[in-house]
Amino acid sequence: MELGSRRIYTTMPSKLRSSSSLLPRILLLSLLLLLFYSLILRRPITSNIASPPPCDLFSGRWVFNPETPKPLYDETCPFHRNAWNCLRNKRDNMDVINSWRWEPNGCGLSRIDPTRFLGMMRNKNVGFVGDSLNENFLVSFLCILRVADPSAIKWKKKKAWRGAYFPKFNVTVAYHRAVLLAKYQWQARSSAEANQDGVKGTYRVDVDVPANEWINVTSFYDVLIFNSGHWWGYDKFPKETPLVFYRKGKPINPPLDILPGFELVLQNMVSYIQREVPAKTLKFWRLQSPRHFYGGDWNQNGSCLLDKPLEENQVW
Repeated sequence: MELGSRRIYTTMPSKLRSSSSLLPRILLLSLLLLLFYSLILRRPITSNIASPPPCDLFSGRWVFNPETPKPLYDETCPFHRNAWNCLRNKRDNMDVINSWRWEPNGCGLSRIDPTRFLGMMRNKNVGFVGDSLNENFLVSFLCILRVADPSAIKWKKKKAWRGAYFPKFNVTVAYHRAVLLAKYQWQARSSAEANQDGVKGTYRVDVDVPANEWINVTSFYDVLIFNSGHWWGYDKFPKETPLVFYRKGKPINPPLDILPGFELVLQNMVSYIQREVPAKTLKFWRLQSPRHFYGGDWNQNGSCLLDKPLEENQVW
């Protein structure tokens, strides 16, 4: 810089010069910190709070509530079994019976929404295999689903005992009657043989062969519900017409009593289902409910007069 005749040279202070050289470094460090924090924020936040236990729908109790909504269907449902149509046959205390509701312990169970269910099952099929417990459930289930699709029609293809097709959703729900699950057939004896020991004939049960009613249809269904139980008793197969168990085409020796035979059938059927039914199929096993006839069994003029669930100490 010039002042008058003198030339004066000035220099930038050393502190100012050093701070200007640090500025790019500070900016770079700030950018790196921003990048680091942005990566942290993108990571999923984990919590040490334990998730609630799964809801066990099978652990609960029956609760009586007169305000419980009544059934979604009435006696005009075409899928009813006439003799079992409690609404049409005017069974006593139906209002009381329909006021009971199952409440699981520690979790809620909302009422079935047939439209939502069929929407979730669109283009899929549901199959029931077993005895009348599954059949009776199916009948009520079909009547509920028909609320969402009144154009539903009866369906009895693929050896189904009964069922329905819901065209609005392209869903089939059907029942295949196989009371023992395994294949069984009647083997009559001659009159002379029957007179000797009182055995009129036997029912051959192939413990390792599924019944013809369902052996070839499992690939059709996306969901399968199995059950068996109430036919495994001496009221169905008395000593005059007993069950005789076969394995690999030969009689099992020593002969099995009815309950060990039932256990062996279950083991073989479960093994078959695991081995042969497509892995993508959702499979359920339905347990049996206790009988509740009054004044005799089902074939001894017994009646269903109860209007409340059995107590725990009444089950046996």
